[in-house]
Amino acid sequence: MYKIKETFSPFLSKKENGMGRIIRISIFLLFICVLNISGKNDSLPSRITISVNNSTIISVINKIEHNEGYVFIFNEDVRKELNRRITFDGRDMSVVAVLNSIFSNTDIAYKISERQITLYKQKGLKKTTLASQRLSDTHASSDKITVQGKVIDKQTKEGLIGATVTIKGLSKGTVTDINGNFSMTVPYADAILVVSYVGYQPKEIHIEGRRNIEVNMIEDSKALEEVVAVGYTRQRKETLTGAVATITTRDLTQSPTANINNALAGRLPGLIANQYSGGEPGVDKAEIFIRGKATFNDQSPIVIIDGVEREMSYLSADEIETFTILKDASATAQYGIRGANGVVVITTKRGQANERAMVNFKASFGFDKAVKYPSYLGSADYAMLFNEAMTNDAKMNGYSDTEIAKLPLFSQKAIDAFRNGEGYNWDYFNYAFKTAPQQDYTLSIQGGSDKVQYFVMANYFTQGTNFRYMSEANNGANGKFDRYNIRSNIDINITKDFYARFDIGGRITDRTSPGTSASKIVTLANTQPPMLPITLEPTGNPANDQIFANNPRGVLFGTQTYRYNILGELTRTGYQNEKNTYFEGTLTLGHRLDFITPGLKVEGSFSYDFHGCRWIKRDVPYYGEGYKNFPGYATFEPTEGIDVYMDPTTPYTGTYGGGNKYTIDQTRNNSVDNKNQETKYYAQFKIEYNHTFNNIHEVTAMFLANRSERTVGNDPYYRYQGMTGHATYNYRRTYLSEFSFGYNGSENFARGKRYGFFPSASLGWVITNEKFMAKTTSWLDYLKIRASYGLVGSDKLPSDRFAYLAYYENADSYSFGPTLDNWLRGNKESRLANASLTWEKAKKTNFGIDVTMLNQRLSLTFDYFIENRYNILTNLNTNAGDDIQRIDYPGIVGKSAPYINSSKVRNHGFDMEINWRDHVGKDLHYYIKPNFTFARNKIVFTNEIDWGTNTWRKATGKSMYTNFCYVFDHFVANQAEADALNKSGIQAAAGKLIPGDVVYKDLNGDNVIDDKDRAATGYPRSPEIMFGIPIGISYKGVDFSILFQGAAHTSIQLTGAAIYDFPNFDQDKMGKVKPIHLQRWTPETAETAKYPALHLGTHLNNKNGHSSLFLYDGQYVRLKNIEVGYSLPYNIIKIANLQQVRFYIQGQNLITWDKLDDADVDPETSSNGTWYPIQKTINFGVNITF
Repeated sequence: MYKIKETFSPFLSKKENGMGRIIRISIFLLFICVLNISGKNDSLPSRITISVNNSTIISVINKIEHNEGYVFIFNEDVRKELNRRITFDGRDMSVVAVLNSIFSNTDIAYKISERQITLYKQKGLKKTTLASQRLSDTHASSDKITVQGKVIDKQTKEGLIGATVTIKGLSKGTVTDINGNFSMTVPYADAILVVSYVGYQPKEIHIEGRRNIEVNMIEDSKALEEVVAVGYTRQRKETLTGAVATITTRDLTQSPTANINNALAGRLPGLIANQYSGGEPGVDKAEIFIRGKATFNDQSPIVIIDGVEREMSYLSADEIETFTILKDASATAQYGIRGANGVVVITTKRGQANERAMVNFKASFGFDKAVKYPSYLGSADYAMLFNEAMTNDAKMNGYSDTEIAKLPLFSQKAIDAFRNGEGYNWDYFNYAFKTAPQQDYTLSIQGGSDKVQYFVMANYFTQGTNFRYMSEANNGANGKFDRYNIRSNIDINITKDFYARFDIGGRITDRTSPGTSASKIVTLANTQPPMLPITLEPTGNPANDQIFANNPRGVLFGTQTYRYNILGELTRTGYQNEKNTYFEGTLTLGHRLDFITPGLKVEGSFSYDFHGCRWIKRDVPYYGEGYKNFPGYATFEPTEGIDVYMDPTTPYTGTYGGGNKYTIDQTRNNSVDNKNQETKYYAQFKIEYNHTFNNIHEVTAMFLANRSERTVGNDPYYRYQGMTGHATYNYRRTYLSEFSFGYNGSENFARGKRYGFFPSASLGWVITNEKFMAKTTSWLDYLKIRASYGLVGSDKLPSDRFAYLAYYENADSYSFGPTLDNWLRGNKESRLANASLTWEKAKKTNFGIDVTMLNQRLSLTFDYFIENRYNILTNLNTNAGDDIQRIDYPGIVGKSAPYINSSKVRNHGFDMEINWRDHVGKDLHYYIKPNFTFARNKIVFTNEIDWGTNTWRKATGKSMYTNFCYVFDHFVANQAEADALNKSGIQAAAGKLIPGDVVYKDLNGDNVIDDKDRAATGYPRSPEIMFGIPIGISYKGVDFSILFQGAAHTSIQLTGAAIYDFPNFDQDKMGKVKPIHLQRWTPETAETAKYPALHLGTHLNNKNGHSSLFLYDGQYVRLKNIEVGYSLPYNIIKIANLQQVRFYIQGQNLITWDKLDDADVDPETSSNGTWYPIQKTINFGVNITF
């Protein structure tokens, strides 16, 4: 490649010293930033006059370079054409007009980028005579004309909304309206329009004085998702051989949520998302995995945002451009020691060159409500079943009929009174929970000139709590979650080759919640009997000494009172506030080194991130038992509350409800914790090369060195450093190859074990580029097969940071001195060191196929994968009831077992996505884009666990976290069977059996039901299958989209308040009952019963956390998202100079179909009924684009 002339810049004088250059560059950057903000983007290029007679084209190029400061770049095959001689006389012409004239009657095309003009040959370029293109002074004049036109699909003839129309060489442009129409003023009649639209080939239109034009656009499958962010580089999807999946901002903004994790389920093949954390505002983050699980340790992928590892949860969907997951080793090997769990790559929005400023405002408001509240029986049914359960307990304990008759049961009169509406009958969820508001506002501006491009955004999101009454007696503090986001991405082309990027992201999250935990309030709602009063009328204050109303026998169980009150927990426990502040800044400087060799570029980045957290616990001042012993609770004037921003140190006095005086020390029950601040520095240097030889051989290469350093409070630095390489080669874009490696180091291991080399390789073959496929072009557009293999690692430890080191802890006291009474405490080595500890390793294999057919209406991506994870980091010093077999060393050793590399897991499966996109007639368009993921793991080897207390186990040959259950056989049929079983002692460990109790299978035949009779049952909790079905339809100004999302091959082991009758919580033998408990075993329902005989409180046999009776099929299908929008006609809004006005209504999590009707729980809720419910949302919104 030839470069005619070196770049000239008046800002970089060779005679200046380094400081002078820095000052000049700084002034220059400030100057162009001001110009970009205050000036117009559509300034005209210079007009030139040039005249030659029988001279070569290259002589004209030399004059343009010398006089105008442009640089021309071209290949050898272009140079021959430049020796042609022409006669040309152009006066007051634009550079564009001159180029059009001198290259007429040739097949040379050109591309202008800033002050650089690249010449290349373009086959099939229309040839015209020089005479017809020679421009006179009149034709080349600067008289402006108005051009109107329409951009349409060449095949369907329908207008394309949102197509970009710009003037070649200028930043002036516009976009088409809803019907594809546009109108713009061009500065000269010989201008060229450039029309582009996503999914279509860009097109250049010579105006040639015309005032009305029609632009026919041709679909281009290669343009769809043309460039994908892959690791530290970007690749064309056409030549990509790795397994990746991408969605754009449009998909994410369809589901406005506080946490971006919750908008991902069902969107991407290979991504598994579970919202087991519940729906409490600010802590409702869904866990995500890429292609399932293959380790016992942290399985989450690393997240890369604009090239830097960061937290993504509280990004605004409106600042994200693309969201990509890297699934195989070919795509993740660049991350080496961090890439085993897959990688999430997020790119944020940026401005585009020569893009006019676009201002977008979006507002939505809506309401949140629980997807499902459990149903509970009323007081009458409760009293009836309570009597039955107490009677069963008495029989189990050997009470005589006479003793049973004396039990403190509910009288029939009391039960009838409950049925008649007398007494208390509280619906705790209806009382304590409400519908909460949600609002989301975004303002952004995006655009750019050829020098500066920018994207700036501000977002505010707020979500209220579903708890009622929280603000009462809590100094007005109401539960809420607020999130503030800002984003500023600025790209500056300092010279034609030297560029800079300044990226700033920031966010604040502010969460206020009850002083008690949300799970405690939910647990109370799930366990408090309906007849226990919440308030004492008419005061409305929390009740004390809660007793069973209408019970003539008085307080049950002696003197016990019901300790906790749900209203008291909401209004008498104060509140807690957590505010997190994030700042993320990145400076990138790059330089294209085409003067050394075409396609070479260097780039350096430095980022600084900060995270600060302030936590405040504000208690209601100390008042003894308070709400527990009404009316002895303290009352205060609002002005006597404690300001969370002050340091309250002065005690004050008040009066109890009964008139007694008290003194309160404000410092006793309030705490402020500025949690450890976190800072992170990241630096990288990258060299990239991208060049195509003879339009046949395409070569790319990248080498990168990076280092990160993170500090948390006073902890030692967390450091990573390493090198990364990536290279690709393809021949005619038909035969594809890639090689990647990561050489990374982690401080988590001892010297000599910190660094590892992680390579990968992949191959691809675009079969449709072969000549023998010519006969398939009528129906087959694109077919590519690919394969990859590589090694990646993980250093995510189970717990301790420096697990290879010995661990010291406080030891027992030792006696010293002559009398042996001088006791001193020392330290002891608690855990053995293991200097051989190293990272986990994963060998990954992937086979994939990409197909597009039927004139690009149908596309398919399918991948089959195998992962073999080994050297899994294992803590041998875990209790026997937990994950791994404990190893107890003899006491004489005085130490516990170390961490080791142990266990092997094989994970395999497939993921796929099908996309059908078509239209009916001119105006009706639709698509359906289902995706499917299947991932199953198997433990090849592990240190087998003892028979412990966990519901699941890790057993060789089984899937990770497989449920091991006592296998339900039948209910005890009668007293005779009960007596026989009790006599045999087969289930003695669970207590005495009575008719209706559960009988389990003796699987090993030793006549004892114990842990050794638990068998692998069902599936793990995390689903093996995840799928989504997005569907969209548009007709003129109306658009409709819907997403069905679901999971299968998942089991839920229900326990506690989620399924048990009369579950306990901080009280003895109370709890509540559900409709399923009406289907309990009785002598009359023995043949149809679905639930065992009832018992109060704990019953180890029936209420067994390992029982297959309570292992439910967790599969579900959820109406995850639905949206209907309407865009106002362009001919109406253009009067107000608007580009788009769209109104919409949107809903999330509206309907769920599952197999949990008996249990009456949500499939993504906690298995014990203690978590804040997941939310369904209805939003109303508007998008306005200026």
